[in-house]
Amino acid sequence: MTIAERKLREREILREKILDATRNLYMEKGYDGLTMRAIAARIDYSTTILYSFFKDKDALLRALTDADFALLTRQLAEGDDATLAATERLKRVGRRFMQFAIERPDQYRMLFVDPIPPYAPEEAGNERGNPTQDAYAFAHMLVEQLQQESAGMQINPHAVVQLFWGMLHGLIGLRLSMKDEPWVEWQPLDQLVESGMDALLYGFMPR
Repeated sequence: MTIAERKLREREILREKILDATRNLYMEKGYDGLTMRAIAARIDYSTTILYSFFKDKDALLRALTDADFALLTRQLAEGDDATLAATERLKRVGRRFMQFAIERPDQYRMLFVDPIPPYAPEEAGNERGNPTQDAYAFAHMLVEQLQQESAGMQINPHAVVQLFWGMLHGLIGLRLSMKDEPWVEWQPLDQLVESGMDALLYGFMPR
């Protein structure tokens, strides 16, 4: 490894360290309580170093959100098989969405429970509408396949994606926020997700 390559690698590692510290502080303090000074203190660097990567707090948070959404999109696409029926492909997406939330609860909360202020697609590092970079576009593509495979199905693909997403997020978010609630006889989350997907997807099938 050359000196230039080593410096580039060290800079990449530091950038990841900054993003991880930002996520942790965001979960602790929220948007208003997060400052560049607090992030710098958390990683024992000067604010000058942070500003050499990001022009301000919002740019840093956008980069973090972009990175987490890119990770989610990759996870949703893992093991996808274009030869399968759309219903099975969508159910695989639902299972991986649940897996992401369980394995990465802080990232899930930051993306879907307590997200940063909205920003325009032009400011994002991920390309809107590209199924390889945009999780929503990936799900929308599968719903369009579902529509093509089911003769006579009259659906709005955007509405189906949002219903599918809302069902998953409702079950997952409820479990993440109230898992220790003793008044509820919680059923296995994976079974609830499977039942929810079956009810939703097959409910759209022509009769």
